[in-house]
Amino acid sequence: MPELIAHGLRQASAPLTIDWGQLLEQRPAVLRHSDMPAYLLRPEVHALLDSTLDDNSRLLLNTLWHTGARVSEALALTPAHFELSTRLPYVSIETLKTRGRPRKHAAKKPRLLPLSDPDYLRQVERYITTHGVRRHARFFPVTRSAINKRLERLTAPLNLSVPVSPHTFRHSFAINAVLHGTPLPVLQGWLGHADIASTLIYTRVLTLETHHLMRRIQF
Repeated sequence: MPELIAHGLRQASAPLTIDWGQLLEQRPAVLRHSDMPAYLLRPEVHALLDSTLDDNSRLLLNTLWHTGARVSEALALTPAHFELSTRLPYVSIETLKTRGRPRKHAAKKPRLLPLSDPDYLRQVERYITTHGVRRHARFFPVTRSAINKRLERLTAPLNLSVPVSPHTFRHSFAINAVLHGTPLPVLQGWLGHADIASTLIYTRVLTLETHHLMRRIQF
């Protein structure tokens, strides 16, 4: 039994092989035949991050990409929301929605989101130190319109085939999680969805990923 458990852990920790080129090729059909919102795939996000020169914009986009936070939630983040010194680092995100004005959900506790990418963790720590960000000072003291203008400037040279807004990163985070096999109840908690039906929409990305199952069937 211990050997089986160890084997299962190795399987769970083994990186998945994902054909990003095929997923990029399939995306137009997925978007055309479903109500899936526009999303970016990992290579596109990395290209966008690599082209982002100023520290604040890069940290903002990387935070949206690593947390799936709503832009209102990301704008509220301070160093106090991050626990980076523990063996299992995480960020505490206050669930906010913007409908007219940002507001807290009634009786909603902050949701805890694990952080595992060492490059991102180093980026957050380095930004706090380099820019002297105080514990309860916001990382991103900017407006939503300013963020939209930044994105327009950054995405223009990349000729991406889907429109990009701050919320696109939330969808992209969710799609990336689904592609890597994250259980939907876990993803629901990460995104702060009250209803799992809101989370299920992201499984549409797998619509055209079932060819291998069809090939097993004899007709």
